[in-house]
Amino acid sequence: MTKHDPKIPVRPIWVRVSDVALWFGVSRATVYRAAARGEITIHRQRGSRVHADEMDRWLRGGGGSTVA
Repeated sequence: MTKHDPKIPVRPIWVRVSDVALWFGVSRATVYRAAARGEITIHRQRGSRVHADEMDRWLRGGGGSTVA
C-alpha cells in the first residue's frame, strides 16, 4: 500500500457544480447550460456533481471558453 505524499495535490473525483464553475471561470448557469447541450454530464450524488474526467473532456472541447 502506498502512502499519499502531502506535497502532491489530489484532485477530487466528484466535483460540485459551483467548483467546476469556479475552476473554469464561468457561472454555475453556464455549467448547467453545457449539461443541457450534452457537453458535460452532471450527476445527482450528494448534490449536483461532475466527475473529474468529465471536466477534463469539457476542457479539451473548449468548455468555458464560450458564453451561452
